[in-house]
This record gives sequence, structure tokens and C-alpha cells, in this order.
Amino acid sequence: MKRRSSLSVVFLVLALAACEKDGAAPKGSGDLGADDKALFSVLPSGATAVFGGNYLRLQDFMSSTLGKTTTAMMEKYGPGMAEWTKCFVDIKHNLRIVGAANVTGQKGLDLRMVWSGMTLDDVATCAAKGSFPTTLSDDKQFLTVALPAPSGAQGYLVTSTGALYVRQSMVISAAPVITPSSRTELEADLKAAAASNVLSDTKMMALIAKTDRTKTVWFAGSGAGTAAATKLGEVVGTFDLNDGIAVDVSAQVLDDAMLGKLEDGVAELKKMSDQLPGNMKEIVSQLQFSRKGDRARFAIKVNDKQLADLVKQAGMFGVH
Repeated sequence: MKRRSSLSVVFLVLALAACEKDGAAPKGSGDLGADDKALFSVLPSGATAVFGGNYLRLQDFMSSTLGKTTTAMMEKYGPGMAEWTKCFVDIKHNLRIVGAANVTGQKGLDLRMVWSGMTLDDVATCAAKGSFPTTLSDDKQFLTVALPAPSGAQGYLVTSTGALYVRQSMVISAAPVITPSSRTELEADLKAAAASNVLSDTKMMALIAKTDRTKTVWFAGSGAGTAAATKLGEVVGTFDLNDGIAVDVSAQVLDDAMLGKLEDGVAELKKMSDQLPGNMKEIVSQLQFSRKGDRARFAIKVNDKQLADLVKQAGMFGVH
């Protein structure tokens, strides 16, 4: 029981941790640049959340403790997945990605992504490294990669700008069900985006402007229109992968009681820091919770050495 409780604390810290910050909102990068606008013009409007990032910064990450752990986890999804994933990180182009997520019902999620700096030839090369069969359309504008379950046959469509468009629908559960989209469905998305896309969504564009897009991955969204609409409003945040991982999230929590519980949870963790194993005490001692009205800001920086210790400790508890 003690081991199970200790492990629970590890994950709770990573979920709720907040380094001391000024105010309850991160610095924003302002309006999107031309390159990102070109990518987001391909994504239909009405998304629950959007995200973006620069894949080149993941190259150093893959040699870190968390990167190695991620690679090991990918291999569990099926033979070849580790090689497939690593290949995209090794692509030497200026690989960029933006995406949009739409929450559907209680557990459904539609994920749309646009890649620039990558061609169908690159995808085929990575598929070969994972020993995944591919099928190229006669017009050489659509490539299907047969990935292991639950991913299935993933399709990549070339857009008018030369970027690649991908879409997956999934049901989030203990055993996720993933349904890739057909070429017909992808082309229908592009047609819809030509009429109304992320750039025409003024509320989403205002949220995007609040994100710090200098980080490895950034995201922005809202709980509006989802099952969490009465509890969660606007959310912006980043993941930065540099000597470990840094997470910085600012959220509008509409449920005052929930916000109070989060604040109390951080305070409780600080009180029990002396009882925590390994370097968890050091991490927890830095915890701060920043709140301004209904806005809460969470952030944590865990360096690579601390991550290595956490992974080692989790392994002792039978978590791999």
C-alpha cells in the first residue's frame, strides 16, 4: 500500500505542480506568423483545441530520459513503432506541425494534423524503417501506411500548399479504438476549411495569441461545447523539452469549488514534502499555485536527472 501511495504522489505532483509565476497567465507570442497561418488555413473551424510545434526540437529530446522512455512505450504498441516514430524526429527538414482536436460526446476525439517540411517520400521511408506496408495513389497525392492496431491504415493527403494532412477519430478508453479517415473524408475536410477555417475563428485566434509559441509544443482551447463546459473555460499552455520537461498551463476554472480543491491540493503536497521519497521533496518544495479570479496557472520544470530518478523509482514499483 505504501508503494502504491508513493507512486500516486509522483503522478499527482506532475499533474498539479506549479512553479512560482507572476500572475495567472503566461506570456503570449501574439499573432501567428505567415507559415503557421498557411498551415492553420487547412484546418476547419470549430475545434475544441488547437496546437503547434517544431519537430526539430524533439531531436535532442529523444536522447533524454523521457525520450528513451517514450521510445520504449511506443514499441509496446507493436513491432516497428519505435523505428517509425524516431524516423520522423530524424528528418532533417524544417519539420513543423499544427493540429486541431474536436471532443465528441463523452469519450470521442477527432484529431486533425497538418505537417510541413515533410513529403510522402519521407513518410514512405519512415514506414519502411518500421516495416509497415504502404500504398501510393496513382496521382501520387495520397499515401496509406498500414500501422499496427489500434492505429490501422493511416492516410496522408497532399494539400494545395504541399503540406500533408492527416485525420484520426478515436474513442478514449482502456483499449482505445482509432479510426483513420479515408481520402474522401480528408478531401471533404479541406473543402470545408476553404470556406471556414481556424483563421476565421476569432475566439480561437485570440487564444492562440496568448500562447508562448517559442516552446517545443503549445496548445490553446476551451471547454465550451464539451461535457466539461460548466467547469472549464479557456486553456492555454506549453510543453518545453530542454534538459527534461517544462509544463506551463493557464486555465479558466469555472467551478469555484474545484478551483479551491486544486489550491488546497498543492498546499497539502507542500506540507507532506518531507515524507516523499527521493528527489520528490525537492520538486514539491518549489510548488506554487497562482490564482487570479477564475484563472489558475500551473507550471513545473523537471530536469533530466530528476526524470531519470522518477523513472527508476516507478520501475521499482512495477511501472514500466
